[in-house]
Amino acid sequence: MDTIKQIEERVNELLHVIKESPEYREYQRVRELIHREPEKEKAIHEFRRRNFELHRRRDVDLYTETDRLEKEFGPLREEQYVNEYLAAELAVCRMVQCINYRLMEEIEFDLGFE
Repeated sequence: MDTIKQIEERVNELLHVIKESPEYREYQRVRELIHREPEKEKAIHEFRRRNFELHRRRDVDLYTETDRLEKEFGPLREEQYVNEYLAAELAVCRMVQCINYRLMEEIEFDLGFE
């Protein structure tokens, strides 16, 4: 069997394990709840977008701006399944991030960032 085929098989196995994980299943469950309310889903996406942009900026006081953003979206975040959705999404993202970090640690690349 050639290398590419072996890699594809292992990636498919990894995807299966991820999709069967409790974290991913919970994410799918609460994601479906969010999809049922388009306006709420839109507000969540706006919160996530602005939070992401805020964390990429270097010209702001991160703590002050994060606090302001949390207050602005406070009513949205008070809804239990909104927080469940964000927590489940974060759990899946961390799982994928962990996989990416592991790959980058184990595969030697000369990136020139020394």
